[in-house]
Amino acid sequence: MGRRKQNESEMLTNIEKFCLDAYLLNGDVDQAYTLSRRSRIKTDSQVNIHRMALRWLRSPDVKKYLDERRILLQDRASEGDKPKSGRRDKDAIVSELNILADATKDPKQKTEILMKLADLQQMKRDTTKEEEDNTIHYYLPINCSSCELYAMRKMEKDE
Repeated sequence: MGRRKQNESEMLTNIEKFCLDAYLLNGDVDQAYTLSRRSRIKTDSQVNIHRMALRWLRSPDVKKYLDERRILLQDRASEGDKPKSGRRDKDAIVSELNILADATKDPKQKTEILMKLADLQQMKRDTTKEEEDNTIHYYLPINCSSCELYAMRKMEKDE
């Protein structure tokens, strides 16, 4: 299960891949490194664990795997809730922008995405104000014989 080489092109174990996926989602490199090791790490210093974890992230196999997984996650994020027609509604755009903002590591790009998201949500508020219910309700009169109150009063008198 945790064999080192399953075939020649695959240098990471399944446990390491699992921990790297967790790192992509939560960003905790120290925990991912600690959990990916077969044996318990013998150092008590958090600084040493962090150094080893960063060295692990810089290894070619790990870099390659992380790059492939990031691309896969971004592709899934962009595919997300694509409507079948060519048009997107505002809710779909908002959800896609949220996913992209979470997946982006570049602060400049993340700021740009969040600004667009804020603009879009403001537009959403404006359209909800325009869509107020302007329905006019008309009530038709009923005859006394079909009124429930009249029927109950009549029954009380008959008793």
